[in-house]
Amino acid sequence: MSTPFEPPVDRTPQELVTELRGLTDVHWETVWNGPPLASQDLDEWCAQFGWTPTQFEHVLNVDTSTGGVMTLNAIGGSWAPVQSLSYWVWGETAVGGPAGNPRVLAEADRVWPLYRDAVSSVLGAPAWDGAWDSAAFPDELGEFVVPKAETRLKQKRPYRIAYWEIAAPSGALASLTISPATGTADGSRVGVVNMTFRVYPRPLETGRR
Repeated sequence: MSTPFEPPVDRTPQELVTELRGLTDVHWETVWNGPPLASQDLDEWCAQFGWTPTQFEHVLNVDTSTGGVMTLNAIGGSWAPVQSLSYWVWGETAVGGPAGNPRVLAEADRVWPLYRDAVSSVLGAPAWDGAWDSAAFPDELGEFVVPKAETRLKQKRPYRIAYWEIAAPSGALASLTISPATGTADGSRVGVVNMTFRVYPRPLETGRR
């Protein structure tokens, strides 16, 4: 019997800080190499990071020791290599149909500095922080972050993005992104915005959606 879909739970800025502090000593090369296939070995691999695997058919979802949920994205579920780690931070849906879309985007503007500053308190000042219409918007952060310029300008997606270069032996790049769903910016659909924190290996392959 199917169960109702339950959206992820929003995390507060302080909860995000706690989660990120738990990642400061992660050996990223081990993460990028990927875990073994679903087995007792997978449990042991996740345990070294304080994670508990919960789903591993297409992506690997893990519960963290601080109550968060992270996703390890890999090609075809092979887990070798892991392409990125992602973490739901916050989301908002328009009330009363598309007429509520401007309020949703205004709320995204309101909460953005709270979460960006939370990340900065752990990782330091971002290498870049800006909005969808910035003339200096980066275009080489990898195919999972930056769509083509015409898509970004039309859909205001990403709406805001900041990224940090993590100093580590193997290197990593972290980003905080607010992305509206299709139809949010032009009012053609009920508006939805989501904020996600991601970590990528470095160097990244240049690409665009």
